[in-house]
Amino acid sequence: MNPNSHQQPTIPLTAPDRQWVKNIAIQSGCEGEKLKTLIKNLLAVRAIAHWLDIYGIPYAWEKSYCSQPLMHLNENCADLYLAGLGRLECRATTSNQRTVAVEPEAWTDRLGYVVVQLQDDLQDSQLLGFVETVRDGVIFRDQLQPIEGLFGVFAAVELQNAPVNSLNQVAETIQAWLSRALDNAWQVGDFYFGQPSFAPVRSQTTVRKVIAQLQNTSNEASKQRLMITLGELAQTETKGEAIATLVNILRQSTQEDTRWLAASTLARLDPKHPQAAHRLRKTLAASLSLLDNPLELNIALMPSINQEIDAIIEVGCANSQQQLPNGLQLSLWSAENELIDEISVTASQGTPKNYLKMTLEIEPGTDFRVQLSLGAQQVSELIHL
Repeated sequence: MNPNSHQQPTIPLTAPDRQWVKNIAIQSGCEGEKLKTLIKNLLAVRAIAHWLDIYGIPYAWEKSYCSQPLMHLNENCADLYLAGLGRLECRATTSNQRTVAVEPEAWTDRLGYVVVQLQDDLQDSQLLGFVETVRDGVIFRDQLQPIEGLFGVFAAVELQNAPVNSLNQVAETIQAWLSRALDNAWQVGDFYFGQPSFAPVRSQTTVRKVIAQLQNTSNEASKQRLMITLGELAQTETKGEAIATLVNILRQSTQEDTRWLAASTLARLDPKHPQAAHRLRKTLAASLSLLDNPLELNIALMPSINQEIDAIIEVGCANSQQQLPNGLQLSLWSAENELIDEISVTASQGTPKNYLKMTLEIEPGTDFRVQLSLGAQQVSELIHL
C-alpha cells in the first residue's frame, strides 16, 4: 500500500510532551544514539496518546513500559498500554527513512506497531500508519495500513475478550432474531424519519469535518442531525473513524434518542457491529385494517450496557399521515400470558395519535407476545429472543 494514499493525521507535540520525555530520558541512563532514539520514540508515544484522546480511547501510563525509565537501559520499548486491550508499540521515523527497526523484545505481546514521522524541530508529528505484526524486526513504509484500521483491531480484541453474557452475545441474540424474522414476513425498517437539512459533498475531508463537529457539539438535535449525515457519507476509507466516533457517543451519552440514533447509524455502517441497533417492520392482519390502510408493527432492538436488550415497540398506520382510531390498544404479554404493559388511544387524550409506542428492557432468550386490539378484533405477534 502506498503510504501517501490515505490520510495521515498531524498531531502537535506540546511543551509538556517534551518535558515528560526529558524526565524519562534523564532517568534512563541511556547515552549517545540510544538516547536519541529513545527521545524520538517516546515523542511518538505521546503523539499516539493525543490521537487516542481525540476518540476517547483510554490508556494507562502507569502500566506502559515506556514510562519506566530503568527499562530503557536494557530494552528498546515505546509502548502505550490501552486499558482492556493491550500494548500498542510506537516507533519514530524521519521523512527520508524507508524502514523502521523494531527490537526483539517488542516482537510479541503487542496489538500493533504504529509509525510516527517527527518534524525536525519536534514540534509536530504525522501518523503514517501501522502494521499488526513485525517480521524480522523491520517495518517497511509501503507495508503501513491507514491508522484508522486500528479501530478494527481494537474491536476484534474487545470481542475476543468479551465475557460470558457480554454485549457480543446480546448482539448475536438480536442477529439470530433478525434472521428468523426476515424469513417470516418481516422487513427491514428505517430509523431515519427525514433527510439531513443539507447535502454535503462526499469526501474524506467532509466526513472528518462532520466527526469533528460531532465531538465538539453538546446540542442533542445537532448531534442527531450530524449522525444521520455521517451514516450517509462515510465510505470504506473513513468508515473506521465514523464507527469509532459512534461507539464513543454510545459510551458517553445518556440521552436515549441520541443513543438509538448512534446505534442505528452504526448498523448502517457495519450491520454486524455488536453495538448496532436494528429495526424491523411487519404489516399486520387485514382484520385490523383501517380504511384499507393496514396497521404496521415496528420493533427496534439495541444491545444494552447491562447485557439486556433495549426495545422499542411501535404501531402505526402504513400511511403515516393517517390517525389511529380511538380504542386501539397495544399490549405486551409474557410467555405465561401475564400482562406486562399496555397503552391505548383514547378520546380523552385530545390530540389525535398516529402511532403508539412502548419501550422496555428484555433479557435474551425471552418470549413475549405483542397484541393489538380494536373492539372485538385482535391480532397477536409472538416474539422469541
